Amino acid sequence: MKQIIPFLTFQEAIDSFDNGGRVYNLLSHAKDGIVSPAEMGKVAGVTHDPQAMILYFVLSISHLSNRDKERILVHLDTDLFVLYEKYQPVHMSLDQCALQGKAGISTMIVGTPKKISSTSEFVGSIMVPVIVDTVTSFTMVPIVTSYDVYELSSKETDKIVIIAHHKEKSPLPEKKLRIGGMLTSLSQSTGIEQPNDLFLEVQYYLEEE
Repeated sequence: MKQIIPFLTFQEAIDSFDNGGRVYNLLSHAKDGIVSPAEMGKVAGVTHDPQAMILYFVLSISHLSNRDKERILVHLDTDLFVLYEKYQPVHMSLDQCALQGKAGISTMIVGTPKKISSTSEFVGSIMVPVIVDTVTSFTMVPIVTSYDVYELSSKETDKIVIIAHHKEKSPLPEKKLRIGGMLTSLSQSTGIEQPNDLFLEVQYYLEEE
């Protein structure tokens, strides 16, 4: 999970994106007017997760004008633009996320997280891999053993969206945030009515005014 400080100008964004990638990305060149997946991955802080990379990209340019966003898109190389079209996150209200969310999609929602402090407030499990020698199996563990769990409540309805991030990350500030992540299945959930037993695994966030 990473906090994003959104770009405020086209030049600021393109200077950050057109960075040449990492030292082993020999086909990417800084300041050549073309932004490759390697360059976007570098600034997003990911290597092999194109879905997270595109989520970062969309959030980071969210404060630019539509014209400047279009100018940025022109500089994406063919491979990166294909990834953008494939993984572009869905903007949802809390109610839409609660009612229409599907596991596996990237989404962005706005709300104020409230931390769930104990298993007595929320019960849900996730599948985690267990590797013994060369054999990988999966086991069920309570989500609160691996994640800090929060809820976002709709002001218009009684709908609740569960969000979570790995415990080794810093806590989310309990203020108005724009949160981006992937909708992920819960193996079970009790105490809170959550359609399809989903939670939003937080990958990036930015503070809203």
